[in-house]
Amino acid sequence: MKLTTINFSIPEDIIAALNKSRSEFTSEMRLLTAIQLFKAHKLSIGKAAVLAGIKKEHFLTYLDQYQVPVIDYNADELEGELKRFEQ
Repeated sequence: MKLTTINFSIPEDIIAALNKSRSEFTSEMRLLTAIQLFKAHKLSIGKAAVLAGIKKEHFLTYLDQYQVPVIDYNADELEGELKRFEQ
């Protein structure tokens, strides 16, 4: 897998206010970004876990912790899935 590095600057007082090390802040940002992209249907669970830098099983635990549903169908999608299973 080819990797890319993304850098951005933030005020140091933000990290200090969160009482985190740079490493802890980076890990948390990766996790929260992965959760949001999964929630927005932009990434699969597998890709989001890769972005977060953790195993899928651990990512599922974080989804539960942040109350993000793993399966999130709207009414039409759910009806379509149910019809598909009835066949």
